[in-house]
Amino acid sequence: MKIYSWNLNGYRSAARKGFREWFEKTQPDVLCLQETRADWGELDDEDRALLKKNHEVCWFPATSKRGYSGTATIVRRGMRFEHQAGVGVEAFDDEGRLIVSRHPAFTLIGGYFPNASEGLVRMDYKRSFSRWIRDEIERRHNNGERVVVIGDLNVCPEEIDIARPEANVRSPGFTDEEREDFRGYLSAGVVDAFRERNPGKTGQYTWWSTRGTARARNIGWRLDIALVSRELDASVIDVVHHTKVMSSDHCPISIELDV
Repeated sequence: MKIYSWNLNGYRSAARKGFREWFEKTQPDVLCLQETRADWGELDDEDRALLKKNHEVCWFPATSKRGYSGTATIVRRGMRFEHQAGVGVEAFDDEGRLIVSRHPAFTLIGGYFPNASEGLVRMDYKRSFSRWIRDEIERRHNNGERVVVIGDLNVCPEEIDIARPEANVRSPGFTDEEREDFRGYLSAGVVDAFRERNPGKTGQYTWWSTRGTARARNIGWRLDIALVSRELDASVIDVVHHTKVMSSDHCPISIELDV
């Protein structure tokens, strides 16, 4: 099973920039989307037909603000997932941030983690979200579940994950607090699947600023991450950053599991 994750920075914008063609060609087993920024009814008929032709769609838009945030989990028919849009926490659900999908082999949590924002004005919100994720990983492990957490985690865990660490010490996504919270996920029993397989590999990014030529020069950040339970890590076949796929300021990532 191959699980993709992609922050589209707006579904309708990405659809016009090649996402439709990518989706039709790739036919992913599972695709977790972030920043869809649209209600299901706001998509073109063509897009709704495309997504539902061979797949089941769980679409979870933000209700707090139109055209903001939002997630979706799209699975190929017959994959045996049961979806839950939202986690029962109003502050997170109002922004359409998390979809939980149960499979017989594991639980998939697809999410658009908050950005601490300019001036770190949403740091408290982000940290409360991170604490919930850590506790949820721990709770599910205590219940004997294996988990995959995937999405735009909006944090670069280590200096190797960002092109210019010195210049971004207090930038949203690379503060000590956010990196500490990421380590909290690991202490709850998951591993960073990409770094487990590429411990010293530099220049591995998934987001680039649209200003200037950042992407062409590979001045980026590794924000899109797959976390897997330690017990599930042996089932990971590969983790890939699909850096040549455009349509967004993020590239898609994928994790392939032998389950």
